Amino acid sequence: MMRLKVIQRGLLAILLLCSASAAMAQNALFLRDSPLASLAGAELDALLDEIGHTLDTAELHTPVTWQTTDRRLSSIWTVTEDYQKQDLSCRKMTLETTKAGETSSTSYGFCRVDNNWLFDLE
Repeated sequence: MMRLKVIQRGLLAILLLCSASAAMAQNALFLRDSPLASLAGAELDALLDEIGHTLDTAELHTPVTWQTTDRRLSSIWTVTEDYQKQDLSCRKMTLETTKAGETSSTSYGFCRVDNNWLFDLE
């Protein structure tokens, strides 16, 4: 049983080393069905940085507001749950985003891997 855990952790480490760039792309992919998908370049970088900061610091059920510098898009993020997955610390967050008067709300899971929050695919 212990040997299986060692093998699993080794495979996870290899996967993480081989997929650093894929992980960054994956982190932006979760936005594809959201109004946040319209962001690019520096705005997208700022968004992902702020999501990471929110996941690091926000108390459960405490809304955090974010908006683009030109205020065309705003979003309220709320961390709703802490959970463990394969020995990783994870958090679920709801993103309620408003663009051009339309609001959408989605929930995502993120897990902390090597000091980065990665989108939880499951």
